[in-house]
Amino acid sequence: MQSINPKKTIVMKKIISYAACLLIVTSVAAAPSSKILQAFNATFPNAKNVKWADDKAGYFVSFYQNENFEKVLYSKEGDFVCSWKYSDGKDLPTNILLTLNKKYDADKILGVTEVTTQNSLAYEIKITKGDKMYAVTMMSDGTISKEQKFDYQNQ
Repeated sequence: MQSINPKKTIVMKKIISYAACLLIVTSVAAAPSSKILQAFNATFPNAKNVKWADDKAGYFVSFYQNENFEKVLYSKEGDFVCSWKYSDGKDLPTNILLTLNKKYDADKILGVTEVTTQNSLAYEIKITKGDKMYAVTMMSDGTISKEQKFDYQNQ
């Protein structure tokens, strides 16, 4: 049986203590402010599985609400920057659906990303029509700001 060196034990305890303190300080620094938490909770009271991440751009939060996956970015100062809501498109506004039906007569909506900023709301929509897939960006007023067409192999 080896004897335990008391000096090594003290050094190891100090290293472990410093590492634990560093982890605590780092996680506290990464936590959003109470202003951000209050704004988030007031805006998304039904959020589930909430996860926060610190980034040089600000604080990202991801969560589920009403069966949709969502992400929000807040600035370091606590202001809303933008959000993304991922859905199946069942809740698209009527004017967006009318434009899609008129222009594309789509077979299926594959997915929708709703992008909200301080000044705008846009829908990034993936749809299929026959052997084609379209990636369409529409503004909230129903105008198409971008359209891409691809061969669709997944039939």
